[in-house]
Amino acid sequence: MLTAGAAGLAASATGSTLAQQRQGGQRQQGGQRPGNQGQRPANKCIELRVYTVSDLAKKEKLIQVFDEALIPALNRQEIKPVGVFWTNKDINDGNADFDLSVFVLFAHDTSRAALQMNSRLLADEVFLKAAAPILEAPMKEPLYTELKSTLMTGFELCPGIEVPSLSKDRILQLRYYKSYNFVRNAAKVHMFDEGGELPLFRKCGMPPVFFGDTVFGDLMPNLTYMLGFENADAQKAGWKTFVESPEWAAMKDLPMYKDTANTIINVMLKPSAGSQI
Repeated sequence: MLTAGAAGLAASATGSTLAQQRQGGQRQQGGQRPGNQGQRPANKCIELRVYTVSDLAKKEKLIQVFDEALIPALNRQEIKPVGVFWTNKDINDGNADFDLSVFVLFAHDTSRAALQMNSRLLADEVFLKAAAPILEAPMKEPLYTELKSTLMTGFELCPGIEVPSLSKDRILQLRYYKSYNFVRNAAKVHMFDEGGELPLFRKCGMPPVFFGDTVFGDLMPNLTYMLGFENADAQKAGWKTFVESPEWAAMKDLPMYKDTANTIINVMLKPSAGSQI
């Protein structure tokens, strides 16, 4: 529980606490955004899964099963779009840490839907048959060795998953921003949402796939986001425009945003053949 002093610090750092922002969005469930006319989408529950495999052959097989079995099954639950992504050291700027990883991204309309997803998969006979390479693999030779899942709430200015591009050359950039306490994480969320960094991303040609504040998962407290680009050149051009923009120069050194993320993990990804993102 936050003490009165810590709560006051959080409020002064963000202008309005993240908890108040999220509760407001949940109460409205599609009500008006303050200051705007019309309806706004409710903040979604965004899930990012990272599967670890033991070798490249299993990685390729797992991606195939996700394309042929998991994506259609989630679509039957009205979960769409579903993204399946992979990387290697050539794509990921020489970083081989995720060479044996497969990423899966999707969103739930409600937390209840998130809790029901796996039980619905178990009741889906078509999925069970198509996913046999995973579900019927022997215990000593599983198709994947580890699964880490992160559940996030979407940001006010990016409440769900967007699909900026379906170009065959598209590239996705995933970034984790870990803070050393929840107050500083709330300040970084504020910087993107109310502080204007997220709209600046859009203006600079860096369209979001999602922005999420982590509720459960690794590296807490953290926010995680993904950007989608037509190709690698567009990604480099977008960042160049952003870092050279006067808006970023004015924003980055504001005292209220000092010492937010103390760990940043950057992962460059490519979509699978069946990915809907």
